[in-house]
Amino acid sequence: MWPELRKESVRSARSVFPATLALIGAVALYNWIVAPHCNYLAAAQRFESTASNLVKKNGTISRNVATQRQQLRELQEKLDLIQSRFFEPVEAEEFFSEIQTTSEEANCAVHSLGSSASESAPNASRLNTGASITSQRAILSVLGEYGDIMVLMDKLQNSSKHVRIDSVKICPESTGSARLKCDMTITIHVIHREEGYAHGKS
Repeated sequence: MWPELRKESVRSARSVFPATLALIGAVALYNWIVAPHCNYLAAAQRFESTASNLVKKNGTISRNVATQRQQLRELQEKLDLIQSRFFEPVEAEEFFSEIQTTSEEANCAVHSLGSSASESAPNASRLNTGASITSQRAILSVLGEYGDIMVLMDKLQNSSKHVRIDSVKICPESTGSARLKCDMTITIHVIHREEGYAHGKS
């Protein structure tokens, strides 16, 4: 009986040994070949996910930048439009020098014209690093009929440049006269550009 058990044990050991070798080989094969590829695949998936997120973020940033650029262009257009309504220094001189002609075209006679010193425009003395704004005022007194005075005020305010009439006082020229005397305060804004900045550009 004992010899038979020994034979059975030897046969069992012989059958287990190849299985053990196969298992060890499979584990080694997994560690050497399969596991690195699995790790690489996982890393590649993480990279792909990260890259996808970066692409999405880049797209969002690009859209935000495009929106901000459009807003900046719109603001610049508005600023250019505002600046175009200001007088250049030479234009301001021409405006005041032509007031008498403008008054005569409206059938009004200039009684007097006085100007005040230039001053910085409130809340707008500096538009940007290349331009500053000043206000120039003049007190104009004219003689004429009421309708003609209204025509003159319209001509002054309908200029391509911004002209503001701050105050108006109308009274008879003299007792029994059909003409009226009108005293008005006129304000214009003058833009002064620093040397090196193009006309109409900041």
